[in-house]
Amino acid sequence: MPKLFDALPGQEVPVGGIAAGFAKLWADTPAKDSRAVQLNLVLHLGANATADDARAQFEHTRHFAQRYPCRVVVLCPDFDPAAPPEMRAKIYGECFLGKSQSDTRCVEFVLLHYTMAVRQHLENQVSVCLSTDMPLYYWAHRFSSAQKLVAYNYLLTRSKRILFDSALVPPDAFTFPWPNQAAVRDLAYTRTRPLRQTIGQFLSRYSAASIIGDLKQVTIRHRADLAPEAAAMLSWVTKGLVRCGADAEEQGIAFTVTPERCEGCFQLGLGYADPRKGFLWQADLVANQATFEGDLGSGRTTLTASAHLLAPDAALAEAMFY
Repeated sequence: MPKLFDALPGQEVPVGGIAAGFAKLWADTPAKDSRAVQLNLVLHLGANATADDARAQFEHTRHFAQRYPCRVVVLCPDFDPAAPPEMRAKIYGECFLGKSQSDTRCVEFVLLHYTMAVRQHLENQVSVCLSTDMPLYYWAHRFSSAQKLVAYNYLLTRSKRILFDSALVPPDAFTFPWPNQAAVRDLAYTRTRPLRQTIGQFLSRYSAASIIGDLKQVTIRHRADLAPEAAAMLSWVTKGLVRCGADAEEQGIAFTVTPERCEGCFQLGLGYADPRKGFLWQADLVANQATFEGDLGSGRTTLTASAHLLAPDAALAEAMFY
């Protein structure tokens, strides 16, 4: 039973009648002459996706399209090995007003349900559904194994960006030999962009030597369900320290990441051999605020700032374009 496909909105059309279906859909729409799209996005719902989850990602993509008009192809696989050969299609279109009455932005969704018996025909069908000459982005959502994505090499090799969320996929996403590793983006990492920006701005007032000199410990504490975001922050901090000239092994720097039972806690601390030195950033992601305390050899500084993770549609844009 194609639960994902049936859970999503749209008008069912013959698989060979998608273009005709859109022509009819837009025929009586005032925006029919101003609905140019900027990109193609393939949202691939994996084996661990549910109907509610599929609807949520559909809504996130709609919000994304209010800023970036696009053609979205949603792949809704049916993994039942006993399912007969079948491919079905739906179309959905919607327009939004931009910054002015003349600024109209539109999104077009093509939803494709397919059983494994016809998967070999999917590449041709997807290529037909894409908007010609527009960049392609591929979002692999809740897949059960990165290795199974090999069957979708067409999307892995042609896409400008390959997106996944490490909070929702298996660990092999980080060890899988992606055809174009430089194109891969983790949505958990992009969600932390506002946090990384404010921490980076605070630390930028200090010299690299002040930050890494006598550094002995890096600690991250986080709400338990933010483990992927904490891992992303640790990776960012580690790379930043290396750029500053730190050698973790030679200096004996200890890295500690600890989950906490709390509502919105997120902390980053730097500990030094000199007890007079230190840095601590403490955020409350429920209250959307953070405090900085630092003394890296030039006197104690305190500061308050906002603190939040990017919303799903904003994280999607961040991962795709930056």
